[in-house]
Amino acid sequence: MRFFGFDTAIYAFAAVIGFAIAYKAYKLHSLSGKKQHFYMASAFTLLSLSLATLALTSGYTYMSYFTTGTQCMVFDEFFSIDDVGYWVYFFASLVSYVLLALSYVPEGKKGFMLPAVFVTVSYFSYFNVLLFFLMGFVAFNALRHWLEKKNMNSGLVATGFLLMAGYHAVLPFAAFSKALYVAGHFSLVLGFMALLVMLIRTSK
Repeated sequence: MRFFGFDTAIYAFAAVIGFAIAYKAYKLHSLSGKKQHFYMASAFTLLSLSLATLALTSGYTYMSYFTTGTQCMVFDEFFSIDDVGYWVYFFASLVSYVLLALSYVPEGKKGFMLPAVFVTVSYFSYFNVLLFFLMGFVAFNALRHWLEKKNMNSGLVATGFLLMAGYHAVLPFAAFSKALYVAGHFSLVLGFMALLVMLIRTSK
């Protein structure tokens, strides 16, 4: 259930914020040499590229629908352009979240086993559940770090990752409620903004 164009605008806005996060994180990495900053820069570069792709494909889908009344289909009309955008986003998010998770795993213990995902017509829900658990791991460790440090920057990090996890927690249920759909997308943007504020504060 969508508001036509709402998600396109949110994805585009989130992509811009994400690129700013990646830039700030890369600058911090060049100064500090910390792997955590490198993982964040790499993750948000990839995530922002996928969000930009999703904004373009969803926007094109809406334009095609309103001008011709049909969706542009690919692969023998099995997927729409919109579906392709979501696949790019989901796989890029998977890699991005693994990179963010790695920043909380001690050296020498970075062996990961990713759960298998069965591709069905409900791939949207399956991937959001998977991404929720990955981001949940990141958010849990960020929250634990904030409870230890109890400073503003660690609080912003925890808030950002918790809001991103909330986005994936809400989306599987968004088909039942417009309010949940809107709340989930705003949660993603607010999470990005919290992380950007943290990086701006850190780089001062």
